[in-house]
Amino acid sequence: MTNVLIHELLEQTQVLVTRLRAALRDVPGDAASALLTRATIDQADKPRMVLTGQYSSGKSSLIKALTDGAVQPDIDADIATGEVTEYEWDGAVVLVDTPGVQSGLRRHDELAMDAIGNADFILFVVTVNLFDDASRDFLRRLANGLQMHGQMIVVITQTSKRSAADGVREQAVQDALGTVTFNLPIVEVDSVDYMRGLEGGKNADAFRQRSRIDDLRATINRVSAERGGLARLRQPLHLVRQLCDEAQGLFAQDDTSRAALALLTSQARAISQRRFMLDQSFARVDAEFKRDCLVDVVGFVDTASTLPDDEAQARTVLEAAEARLIESLERHATEFAERINQLAGSEFDTLSEELLEIGESNRLDLLLRPSGAVSLDAPDQVRADTSATSSQAGAAIAVDWQKIGDLIKRGQGWWGAGDGLKQASGSLGHKLVKDVGHTFGYKFKPWQALKIADKIGKAAKVGGFVISAGTAGYEVWKNEREARAAQIQSERQRSALVTEIMGHADKIASDARRELAAIIDPPLNKLLDEIRASQDQILNTESTRTSAAGELQEIATEADRLLSLSADVAPAQGEGDTVE
Repeated sequence: MTNVLIHELLEQTQVLVTRLRAALRDVPGDAASALLTRATIDQADKPRMVLTGQYSSGKSSLIKALTDGAVQPDIDADIATGEVTEYEWDGAVVLVDTPGVQSGLRRHDELAMDAIGNADFILFVVTVNLFDDASRDFLRRLANGLQMHGQMIVVITQTSKRSAADGVREQAVQDALGTVTFNLPIVEVDSVDYMRGLEGGKNADAFRQRSRIDDLRATINRVSAERGGLARLRQPLHLVRQLCDEAQGLFAQDDTSRAALALLTSQARAISQRRFMLDQSFARVDAEFKRDCLVDVVGFVDTASTLPDDEAQARTVLEAAEARLIESLERHATEFAERINQLAGSEFDTLSEELLEIGESNRLDLLLRPSGAVSLDAPDQVRADTSATSSQAGAAIAVDWQKIGDLIKRGQGWWGAGDGLKQASGSLGHKLVKDVGHTFGYKFKPWQALKIADKIGKAAKVGGFVISAGTAGYEVWKNEREARAAQIQSERQRSALVTEIMGHADKIASDARRELAAIIDPPLNKLLDEIRASQDQILNTESTRTSAAGELQEIATEADRLLSLSADVAPAQGEGDTVE
C-alpha cells in the first residue's frame, strides 16, 4: 500500500512533532518559546471505529489483523464477553470491540448500541454464512432505522473458507438492507490469511493479498475522506509544516534571509488556512444539505406509506408526492451549490486581502534592494555571507532575490488582490471562483442526473418493492399478531426507502467535496510548491546550513510527503459497487 491511512497519520505526525520540539528546545528567545507552545497535537478527537455484528462473526480476529497483531483480543470469548473494549490503533484511531448482538443477552445488545451511538465509523462484521433474520434486522436497524449508512462498511470475514460467485455476496447485503439500487461499501476479508502473511515465508505476499485486509484499510480511508474526517486528521500535519517554515527564520544569519522567509511563510500560512477554513465550512453546509433532504424524504415516505385503497388514485397521489420530492431535493441541491460558491468566494476574497498585505510589506523592499556581495555576472543575485556560521567549505550558493520578490508580489496579481476577485478577470483567484461557480452553478442538477424518478419510483410504486397499499396490504391481517407483523414490515420498508433516497444525498455531498478539491487543490498546491522551492533555495545557502535548520527541513519534507500520500485517496466506487 502506498497511501497513508488514517490510523497512521496521528502516530507519524506525533513523531514529527517530537522531532520539531527537540530541534527548537535549545533555541533561545521568545519566538522559539512561542513555537514550542504551539507544537502540540490535541489527542482528544480520535476517530472511533466500532466493530459490531453477531457473536462469532470474527470481530476480534479482525481487530488483531488490522493492528498487525499489536492488539490480541480474547478471540475465544466472543459470546461470553459482556464488555465494550477499546483498543488504540497506532495511537490514532480507537477500535471499539462490542459484544456479539442478537445472542439472546439483552445487556450485550444495549452495550453494543451505546458504543455505536458514539461511532465515527461502523464495521458491520458478518461471516461468509451471511445473514440470518437477526443479523439482517440488526443491519437494517443501523443503516435504515438509525440512518447510519453513510458511515458503515460491511466486512465479510472468513472468505477463504468458502467461495462465492461474483455478485452473490453483494446482492445478499443489498437484500438484507431491503434497498433496490443503494448498497453499502463491502469488503471481503480473511484475518487468518493476513496473520499467516505476517509470519513471513515464500507465500507471505500471497496470503496478505488474498486476505484483502489492505483493501479494507483503503476503504476506511476513502469513507473517512468522503465524510471530511481525513481532512481533520491531516490538519496537524499542516501545522507541523507551518511551524517548520516559521522556525527556519530563527536560523537565518542575515536580515534579507529572515525577511524573505517571513514573507514566504506568511503566504504559505494564508493559503493553507483558507483551504482549511473552506473545508470546515463545507462540512457544515454538507450536514445542512443532508438534514434538509431528510426532512422532505421522510415526508414523501410517509405519504407513500399511507396511500388510498384505490390503485389509480393511489398512483396519482404517489406521482404528485414524488414530483414534490424531486422539486424540493433539487432546491436543496441548488442551495447547497450556492453555499459552496459563497464559501469559495468569501475565502478567496480573504486570501486576496492577506496576500495584498504581504505583498505591500516594507520587508519586501529589503529583498529587492538587498545588501551583500552582488555578483557582477548576475546583478539580481546575491551571494550570502559565508563567514562565522558556515562549517562547510566551497562557494556560497546564489539566491535569486529578485525572483523571490517577484513571487511575493506576483501573488497579488494572481489573486486579483486589491481589485476584488470579480473585477480581476484573468487572475488565478478569479479563475478559481469562476470554475467553482461553473461546477456548482446552473448545471448542478444532481437529482435529475440520478434519474430519481426511475429509481425511487420503482422502489415506491404501488404493489411493488416497498409499498403495499390499501386492502392489498391489509387483507392478510387476520388477527392482532399478523397485524403487528405487517406493521413492523411496513416500518422496515419505510426505513429502507428513506435509505434508498438518502444514499443518493450522501453520494451527492461526497462527489461535491471531491469536485471542489479537484478545482482548488492543483493551483494551490502549485503555488505552495513555488513558495517552498524559494524557501529551500534560501535555506540551502552556506549561511543558514546548521544542524537544527537541516533537521527542520527534513521534518518539513516528511510532512509534505505524508500530506501528499494521505491526500491520494481513490475516488469512490460507483453506486452500489464494492471493493474487491
